Amino acid sequence: MLVLSQPAAADEAAVHYNQGLIYKRQGRSEEAIEEMKQAVAARKDYAAAWFSLGNLYRGEGDYQNALAAYQKAAALQPANADVRANLGTLLIRLKRVEEGIKELVGAISLDDNNYEARATLGMAYRQKGDYPKAIIHLRRATEIKPDEALAWTNLGVALSRTAEQKEAIAALKKAVAIDPKNGQFHFNLAVAYRQQKRLDDAIPEYETAVQLDPLLSGAYYDLGLLYSQDRRYDEALAAFKKYLATHDKRDPAARKEAEERIKSLEAAVGKKK
Repeated sequence: MLVLSQPAAADEAAVHYNQGLIYKRQGRSEEAIEEMKQAVAARKDYAAAWFSLGNLYRGEGDYQNALAAYQKAAALQPANADVRANLGTLLIRLKRVEEGIKELVGAISLDDNNYEARATLGMAYRQKGDYPKAIIHLRRATEIKPDEALAWTNLGVALSRTAEQKEAIAALKKAVAIDPKNGQFHFNLAVAYRQQKRLDDAIPEYETAVQLDPLLSGAYYDLGLLYSQDRRYDEALAAFKKYLATHDKRDPAARKEAEERIKSLEAAVGKKK
């Protein structure tokens, strides 16, 4: 009986794991999570089940339970690049940036072609302001998956902070071409055009950005500035008002400046009438 108990437990774990995968494919996340929990309860060293459980929790926005599951999987399979990449990505999301970077670097050392690790590491370095490192990883990410728009837009933003302005525009345009319905991608391209003083190109991209995503407050602010420069005061006034309506109030200085610009524009519009 003792000899048979371990295989029986292993079989029970596999049954729950496979059922969890079925529920996951069907979009039945809560049931999938319960099956994966039963799988790891039956076999605590079931790395694949811990990894799937982490993915499921992350998909549900339960990041703390996802983190615990990924850490279990990583402890059991430290040489699994996918586990390390997902753990690193989650740590970045949880603002534990240095820990996340360490895991992502580890993932790349195991698999040079791991897209998740390359793309997330590039984004992390971009956010830290280390643009040369960001560009290295984001370029590699676009080589691994050339049809992934997010890597292209992050690459373009990083390049726009360097002297590689032509390549920056090309990367940002590539992202827009892949996903033309994403307002943020149009916004990123508009910002790059504005930085290069290509205002005739920037304005249409900003306008498309807010049409696709009416909550992009930064786009309204920039539009207000550009319309003002173009003496399109009515449109500038409307843009700044939209900015105030969508602004999350985390930048009181910008909000105050917008309010002052609105006063000036209202006076200018009043004189014109």
